[in-house]
Amino acid sequence: MLCVSTGLSYTFFIFITMAHHDRSIREHVITLAEKGGLSASTAGELYGVPMSIAREWLQKFQRDGQVGRRKGTGLWRISSPAQNATLVAEAERNPFFSARDLKAATGFPGQKDTFVSRLKAAGLTARHAVVKELLIDEHKLYCLAFAESNVDHKWDRVIFTDECTFTSVNDGPVLVYRPRGERYNLQYMFTCKRSGRVSVHCRGWISHEGAGVLHCIEGHLDGLQYQHILQNVMVPSVRMLYPDGVIHLRQDHPSIHDSRVVQEWLSWQADVELLDWPP
Repeated sequence: MLCVSTGLSYTFFIFITMAHHDRSIREHVITLAEKGGLSASTAGELYGVPMSIAREWLQKFQRDGQVGRRKGTGLWRISSPAQNATLVAEAERNPFFSARDLKAATGFPGQKDTFVSRLKAAGLTARHAVVKELLIDEHKLYCLAFAESNVDHKWDRVIFTDECTFTSVNDGPVLVYRPRGERYNLQYMFTCKRSGRVSVHCRGWISHEGAGVLHCIEGHLDGLQYQHILQNVMVPSVRMLYPDGVIHLRQDHPSIHDSRVVQEWLSWQADVELLDWPP
């Protein structure tokens, strides 16, 4: 019993000693044995390595050609390289597909976390898509001409005003699988259309100096109510930040904004200048 116990203790000691030897020591021992003409035991003795461990190092090197431990294989991957490539190709072809759509279209065997990691490894990450209005080519040319002609405009004096609609339906942000740095690539931009669903409709403005008043619109907005908001809400609140000078007003082009009552009121305002804004 004593002999068996001693043998187990010695084996355990050898295992612990082997695990703590530095890789550089192992390389030196193997080099001396292979190229220096020394035996494994003699080379090991020079570095304080037990004879059995030095011999095992040398045998392992002669058998596998490796100095260190062989890299573990780990768990089997649930998807093959071909399935991964199919998933990535489908996501690139249909970047607005949801996780469920991608799984159904490709038959990918893994769960959501698995194929999300496969897409991430390929440089595709689910991000919030940029939403832009649907513009025709004429609108795009108009926008470009406007931008080029207003590069030096004093934008810190411009008042940006628009409606803000709070709806009872929350569609949430649109997700798109795209590479990093491609946020404004047309391929990954979501085109929206006016929905017409209104729960609470407000009018507000913002400028370089800060945000203005958010005014709740009563009922259906018409030209007369919009003119009332401009005259009694927007202009007085703008003057709190811009006491002097001309108010450069930016607004979009709904028919209400271009109505006769609004245009007549603007024509009488010497201190309000309406910018020619593209679609």
